Amino acid sequence: MRKTLAMLGLLAGFSAHVQAATDCNRACLQQHLDTYLRAVVSHQPQAGQLWVGFRQTENAVVIPEGQGVWKSVTALGSVQRHYLDAVQQQAGYFGTVMLGDEEAVVALRLKVQWNQVTEAEWFIARKGDPGLTGEPGRTPFDLDTLRRTLPAQRVVPKAGRLPREALQAVVNSYFDGITSHNGLIVKGHPGCSRYENGFPTFNTPMRPGMDIGNDGKSDCRTQADFGVAIVAIRNFYVIDEESQAVMVSAMFRRTQKNTKLRNHFTELFHIDHGKIRDIHAAFYYAPEDRPVPNWPPYDGLYPLPADYH
Repeated sequence: MRKTLAMLGLLAGFSAHVQAATDCNRACLQQHLDTYLRAVVSHQPQAGQLWVGFRQTENAVVIPEGQGVWKSVTALGSVQRHYLDAVQQQAGYFGTVMLGDEEAVVALRLKVQWNQVTEAEWFIARKGDPGLTGEPGRTPFDLDTLRRTLPAQRVVPKAGRLPREALQAVVNSYFDGITSHNGLIVKGHPGCSRYENGFPTFNTPMRPGMDIGNDGKSDCRTQADFGVAIVAIRNFYVIDEESQAVMVSAMFRRTQKNTKLRNHFTELFHIDHGKIRDIHAAFYYAPEDRPVPNWPPYDGLYPLPADYH
């Protein structure tokens, strides 16, 4: 019996040692994010502390090490926001990067395991990108407004923080409002803001068919006929309790007869007193033949055109 108890004690101690060796706290996540971004800017994947099985996508396309952003990104941009989630061992970057002389809006999900970077998922939006109908240069994009309305980088006092489960539920109310076409479901402050690649999509005069707003203007709660059937594949990849911020990726799937392209995006939410204060999105419109988001689980990532084999 004593031997069994001793063995159990050894196993428990070993398990705790392994857990301690593999966990990455906020400081650790920040270090990995900084190191990875420096490696990208300097075009040196070998300096990024990458795991042997490291996998990276850019707008849902798998990119080999040394390609894609490893070549195109020349500097971090004028907007740089970091968010950390030690529970999920993931870090998020929301802001801009320089692609030569061009500044692009980006969001990044970085996964850390075994004290190495195992996954990187980029959302990249450029001014000349295709819009909702596929026409080049028609995507929402406004760097000047993004710089004027910077997402908060803050430490919320503990007394004012919601737990992570509540933060996720508040954000889900926003997506439920979209899929239900009912803005009354959304837990948002009156006048809450939403920006797409810096472009404001709120504070416009209320029109027929819009359901809720603020002083006759639309806000982040307002619903109309956007042709969205469902907000699919919601991945809450950073829930930062310290800053009361949530980074979540998802996809707008259209109704069956709607020919407009799918949105694939990261949205950054800031929550105050149990309600959404502001939303900043980095997104692109996905071609029909692209599997989105191209991360597990893979079921339901298409649809593809009927003639695609």
